[in-house]
Amino acid sequence: MGRFTDREIYDAMVSGDIDGVLRLTLELARSLAEGSFRSVVTDAQEFYNPTHDLCSVVTNLAALRAAEISGCAIDRYEYAVTAAAGAGTTIELDDEAFARKMACAHRYDDIGADIDELNRNVGPEALRREVLTPIATSALLREPRTKPYYEVRGEEQVAAGRYAAVLRHREHFVPFVASLSAAMSSAAIEEFA
Repeated sequence: MGRFTDREIYDAMVSGDIDGVLRLTLELARSLAEGSFRSVVTDAQEFYNPTHDLCSVVTNLAALRAAEISGCAIDRYEYAVTAAAGAGTTIELDDEAFARKMACAHRYDDIGADIDELNRNVGPEALRREVLTPIATSALLREPRTKPYYEVRGEEQVAAGRYAAVLRHREHFVPFVASLSAAMSSAAIEEFA
């Protein structure tokens, strides 16, 4: 999420401390409103990594608030981060753009490992395409059909002694989003006044 590590986001979600993410969301809303942006693109909620899912929530809250304040609708799009892309507006990356994308991803150890895994799962040609799917709903949360991958992985990390607790969708993520959404409803009005 730019200024936060995954670990910082996990800790905030587990503790319910929305302050830093609220400030980020308000800043993004202000930037979108002041910049007269007509569209924004965010991670899709895939239940793979709670930080990616939270990026979706933050972007949607900020875009909705910016549109409310500015009076101009902002088209919202999402892209699949870890899954094969579905239908939507497709942007094919040429060789140079694709090489820049891969080089950028591999600058960070955690992302580089994710990209390598994604490459194995969906193939390099899928990574060459950026598919932007319109977000037609104002719903901030989606319900997982099965246990989120990040809970499964978290259980492995706790069992290995790397984490003290598992970040849970219903126990941590959903209440965090509810608190953030409620705070945006009141704080954003003051922020833009």
